[in-house]
Amino acid sequence: MNHRRIMLAAAAPLAIAVGLSLAAAPASAEDACTPGKTKKIAFMLKQQTAFRYLNADVPFFKKTAEAAGYEVLVQSAENDAQTQIAQAENIITQGVDAIVIQPVDFNVASGIAEMATKAGIPLASYDDLILGAKQAGYIGRDPKDGGAEAARAVVAKAPKGNYVLIGGDAGQTGSTLMQEGYHTVLDPLVTKGDIKIVMDQFTPAWKTEPAQANAENALTVNNNDVQAFLVSYDGMSLGVLQAIEAAKIEPGKILVTGQDMELAAAQAIVEGRQFGSLWPAPDEMAIAGANAAVAMAECKDIGATTTADSGAGQIPWVKTPIYLVSQDQMADFVCKHPFWLNIDEVYKNVPDKKPACQ
Repeated sequence: MNHRRIMLAAAAPLAIAVGLSLAAAPASAEDACTPGKTKKIAFMLKQQTAFRYLNADVPFFKKTAEAAGYEVLVQSAENDAQTQIAQAENIITQGVDAIVIQPVDFNVASGIAEMATKAGIPLASYDDLILGAKQAGYIGRDPKDGGAEAARAVVAKAPKGNYVLIGGDAGQTGSTLMQEGYHTVLDPLVTKGDIKIVMDQFTPAWKTEPAQANAENALTVNNNDVQAFLVSYDGMSLGVLQAIEAAKIEPGKILVTGQDMELAAAQAIVEGRQFGSLWPAPDEMAIAGANAAVAMAECKDIGATTTADSGAGQIPWVKTPIYLVSQDQMADFVCKHPFWLNIDEVYKNVPDKKPACQ
């Protein structure tokens, strides 16, 4: 097993917040780090069956780390927090030079971070910040920024009316922060009386069925008088679209957002059924995550541009992009991301709209 000390930033108040400093505090002499020797990195994901993991996170992470001479041990917890703990125990027992982990549950995973610290293995959160435990860093987008961008875009199209917020799993900061982002834009309009939030729900395990059930309920209770559904994942937005279709509402009349730019959502966007989807750039996130892992393993700076508060101190944050792709941006997106979406499949139902990529 690799016994090393991990460089950590100073403690801060117990809240999720972005720090103002642009880099982690320099390590003191007592925070000395010894480079790892296994040439192995653990990449622990909450699951890897979704399209984004198969086509972006895993391949881009592995390619980057392997190019630096490291073997990547990919773990998938299939959205089970206890499974992830067992996997972490096994990985730590085997011994690796660094761990990059996307937590199934940001509170439960604090135990994993503590285990890694005791074993002297540097660990960084990926895509979702572990709370309540020291760690070497965080790699990921700011979900709050994404939620705010989606809300602003929708408000520009529907400045008044009834809004429904359907978030992801309440046990993940990627979901809770996105919901906060929605509220930063909508709450002043609610106070003004322009917008009414008629439903604000999270969705266990980001599943389609409960999201559809919530959408059906929102439509029924409000006699189909809903102007927008702000939804935090494309799999859930498809359930919302099914609820809208079942209610015999004209496609596109209600603005619906999602996240991850999955094929079915992209098709719905070009066909005018879905307004847009947030792109969390998992390719860029994976590359940044692998580079950070290699840096941790070699006791180097991970390339943070700001800091985040894990609830146990400020930690370096390698911030990656997130932005909304609507019909207006779709042509540019599909041309620049051929590894992600097949242009013929995206436009198969509306071939006359297919762009000619340069």
